[in-house]
Amino acid sequence: MKLPPGATGFDAAPDTGTDLSAFTAICHHAARAVGGTVSQIVPANVTPNFHTAEIARRGLRTRVLGHTTIAAVAFAEPWPAADLRVTFTDRPDLAAALQEVSDLRILTKQQLDSPIATADLTALTAGEHEQITYWQPHTIGELLFNYWD
Repeated sequence: MKLPPGATGFDAAPDTGTDLSAFTAICHHAARAVGGTVSQIVPANVTPNFHTAEIARRGLRTRVLGHTTIAAVAFAEPWPAADLRVTFTDRPDLAAALQEVSDLRILTKQQLDSPIATADLTALTAGEHEQITYWQPHTIGELLFNYWD
């Protein structure tokens, strides 16, 4: 997987990622499409580098993560507030619903759990490489969806 500049959340061009209002709208659409509701929206801040929407349906809760600097989303299991580890998952029904109304790239669990050594990092900026050296992510998911400051 070739990662674009800004993949770490650092040194990104403005307005290239997932806009919060658009992210909120597509998550509400996806939730309705699968018979669920959006129970929570948490905007990105300095950290994390992604917006989070929680979709609840039939006893299942899924977090949708919207990257703020690249046009990509991922799905994750819910995690406690104090926990910074993200467990990625696949939700094909939610992915299909999101793709009905957006052109965001849907990242899979397999892609996100892949070792960082399998990614092409050549397009990342020098500043991003410094962040990678400092934070030492092990997987592509840890690099893309992070709490780095």
